[in-house]
Amino acid sequence: MPWKNGGGTTFEVALHPEDADWASFVWRISIAQVERGGPFSSFAGIDRSLVVLAGQGMVLRGIRAHPIDVRLYDCVAFAGEATVDTELLGGPTRDFNLMTRRGVAQADVRVLQGAQGAMEGVATYVCHAASRSCQCGVDGTSVDVPEGHTLVADGVRFDVDASRDAVAVVARVTQ
Repeated sequence: MPWKNGGGTTFEVALHPEDADWASFVWRISIAQVERGGPFSSFAGIDRSLVVLAGQGMVLRGIRAHPIDVRLYDCVAFAGEATVDTELLGGPTRDFNLMTRRGVAQADVRVLQGAQGAMEGVATYVCHAASRSCQCGVDGTSVDVPEGHTLVADGVRFDVDASRDAVAVVARVTQ
């Protein structure tokens, strides 16, 4: 879907609950294609996590006292109501976005590069294979995640194998 300000497009990967709208979602995952710099949309009461997946990155202003350089595979978290402005570094970027409704859900987002990782606890787990395929284990069941695809699963234990030069964006969402 195109952005209201015309600066890019967003592909919604997952939404919880599935029949939710902007006023009622608990969490939302999307991939955005950012074509030009400008202001971010405001989402009051929402916490956001962003990871640059492609491109040279961006400079974000309005999150902290000083501008933040967000480069390939960097992750930044910020309040959705922050007045954020972005400047692209060297052209368009593509990024992974996870939004959670503050006070209802929270997310721990990280990037695994050529590594393995595990998370535990009752949660919704997310794995986006950013570069190369990776393998995920959900409560002992193994799932291949092809490059560019995203796995969303509920479980108690979640393992990710992003070895052999793979890169995975991994999140644990709790409610």
